[in-house]
Amino acid sequence: MVDSGLLRDDDLVHLECLRFCFIPLMQRDLKSFTHLWNSHRIRQQRHVDAPNGIPIVMYYQPEAYGTRGFSFRLPCELETIDRIQERYFVKKPQFACKGDFIPVLEHVCEMQREQLPVPESIESATSLFLAFTEILDGY
Repeated sequence: MVDSGLLRDDDLVHLECLRFCFIPLMQRDLKSFTHLWNSHRIRQQRHVDAPNGIPIVMYYQPEAYGTRGFSFRLPCELETIDRIQERYFVKKPQFACKGDFIPVLEHVCEMQREQLPVPESIESATSLFLAFTEILDGY
């Protein structure tokens, strides 16, 4: 997109539009890949002492594979972890772009957050990106 002149990587508005349009697709594909990887069967290797089986099952049922779980009890109470999370955890943005960019999109598109289109494919994400940047470049 940079090479074709559609994306200016030094323009913060273009970068926020890019995040809004493409990160949800990437997250969806990464989630799908993770599920597929953790659910596939690892075959036994000849002449190699390596584990085999289904990764997610191997993780949650290590005894079935001749090993033990390596998890351990937490050295503190769950309430302590909750307090730490409240203080230090940064919540993932709902729309994959900075929170202060959403009101800009709402204003220029004359839509509420819930009405903003959510791309389902690379093509629709690219079209949405081009539409947003065309509108915003005019401001």
